[in-house]
Amino acid sequence: MALGIASTILIFILLSLLLTGEVECFTPLITARTKIRNKVEVFSSITNDPVSPPKEEKLSKEATELLHVLEHRKEGYDIFIAQTAPSVRVCFSEEFGYAPGAFPPGLLVGALKKLGFDMVLDMNTSADMTICEEATELLHRIQTRLNENDSDNNDDEQHRMPLFSSCCPGWLNFVEKFEPELAKDISTCKSPQQMYGSVIKEYSQELLQHPADKVYVCGIMPCVLKKGEADRPVFVRQEDDIKEIDNVITTRDLGVLLRRQGIYNPQVELKEANFDSPFAHIDQGAGTGAGQIFGATGGVTEAAVRTIYEWVTGEPLPGIEFHAVRGLEGIKEATVPLYSKNTKKGLQFDLKVVVANGLKEAKTLVQKIKNGEVQYDFVEVMSCPGGCIGGGGQPRGIQKDVIPQRLDVIYQLDRSLPRRRSHENPTLQALYDQYLGEYGSDKAHKILHVEPVYGEIHAEKYKNKK
Repeated sequence: MALGIASTILIFILLSLLLTGEVECFTPLITARTKIRNKVEVFSSITNDPVSPPKEEKLSKEATELLHVLEHRKEGYDIFIAQTAPSVRVCFSEEFGYAPGAFPPGLLVGALKKLGFDMVLDMNTSADMTICEEATELLHRIQTRLNENDSDNNDDEQHRMPLFSSCCPGWLNFVEKFEPELAKDISTCKSPQQMYGSVIKEYSQELLQHPADKVYVCGIMPCVLKKGEADRPVFVRQEDDIKEIDNVITTRDLGVLLRRQGIYNPQVELKEANFDSPFAHIDQGAGTGAGQIFGATGGVTEAAVRTIYEWVTGEPLPGIEFHAVRGLEGIKEATVPLYSKNTKKGLQFDLKVVVANGLKEAKTLVQKIKNGEVQYDFVEVMSCPGGCIGGGGQPRGIQKDVIPQRLDVIYQLDRSLPRRRSHENPTLQALYDQYLGEYGSDKAHKILHVEPVYGEIHAEKYKNKK
């Protein structure tokens, strides 16, 4: 009797904490495994049941669609492809009560294959693609400025600085609604999600031996806004009404889907698998460390600097790890001379970069730039503090220090990869050699770029907002 009363009191206290917000379950609903001290199966210990799965976890609209499509594989599609963002592999383990990075990336691939995907692509590769295109775009502006240094035409769009990053949909939504005049200063590069989808659909027959309308591409993303991004009309091909990305689910969605399939501990129940490459002659399509750090605040800037510096000087960036733009400070800035005394190559130009860690910081930074208080050449903005590892679609851990833990895992993965610069990616090299030509080519612009800001900003739409 006493034990029963104690158990009842314990359950009441736990539920009270959950409902008052003192303890937050790491998924939207109470799950079988609540994360305390990395992994403590609270309900299992109370009920003496090692599984205790919830009766039902709510599926999002996108996850419901995916489940239906995968279960009815003949409904118009011949091949099903998942593409996973760099930060998803970091946080995937948290969906099952483990610490960030506890599962190797191959377990995420194995989980997606278990759900029914035929191929799983590493979006570290499309992050590498974004970096190489964005670095080319930035270098073009720098060289234009150097060539026309005495010109009075400083407002020319090919001359303007700074160049703002374009991969975060939260940032672009903010620009579209509140700062539309910045459109000409935003990089025209699509996000990694849209770049990979666009490439797969454009060259589906050559790469996959299937027409684009028979290929289903689903993004596994850290960000709920990526769902809306995929639905933008500008990311639907005009000639045949085919979407670049057919569906998007979040890290949390993936956890719910796997539990719906009876998988509660992937580390025990699933096998690892390698990322696929769209090129048959490449064994596996893992991206570079530069692509991996895309998931952290400052990662886009660091990856871009690694590539730009080596391109112009002929030698790797000293130390490779660009600590000046790492960390969780609101604003991080640095200056990188683009000339090497060792090789005697480069540009007589000091590249000034700044990172806004969170939309609140970005708003303040934009005003300072507009007022002429500060000057930069490249500005990275991520809406979520910490970057994509802190995205709204990630597991809801209860630990206050989970973001620093996730950052540590990002950088560990970077150091563990054999290639750490975006331009070293063999899948990327094959894509450009066989199809796109040079970085920034006309073909690359047709498939990988959009302007300005989704291509949907019209000045008259916002003229009354001033």
